[in-house]
Amino acid sequence: MLLPETFHLLQATEFYARFEGIILPALKAGKIVLCDRYVYTGLARDVARGCAHKWVANTYSYALKPDLAFYFKVPTKLALERILAFRKPNYYEAGMDLGISDNYQESFILFQSKVAGQYTRIVEEFDLHLIDAQKTIREQQLQLRKVVSKIIRRKNINDF
Repeated sequence: MLLPETFHLLQATEFYARFEGIILPALKAGKIVLCDRYVYTGLARDVARGCAHKWVANTYSYALKPDLAFYFKVPTKLALERILAFRKPNYYEAGMDLGISDNYQESFILFQSKVAGQYTRIVEEFDLHLIDAQKTIREQQLQLRKVVSKIIRRKNINDF
């Protein structure tokens, strides 16, 4: 079992490799980059795990602020239902390393509720766009398109 700080450093190292090897070169080449789980995921997850907010944020301080970032907000119980339709939550995703419950599902609800609380803070701190992930995929897509099209017009991107 990893300590929360060790888990964070491993995840942050993986992100750094992705950032330097994929994201940054693509941006320098003038490409539009879409990322699933940018630094905000690590910040929310690892602070919920007990790591200091300032320390975690400092770990990611090299990362560029994106033009646009979304938080897909979904009730924790609904998130669990969606995951269980395909698989069992993994050990760290369920927060089993924290010892808050011996039951995977209960631990998932408790831990992911803490993560959601951190995202509430992050949405304001980093100006993330909130998407209601309880809605249908089509409705979520329409919300995304509306926000993305504004950015594209503002940046005058013609090749999108």
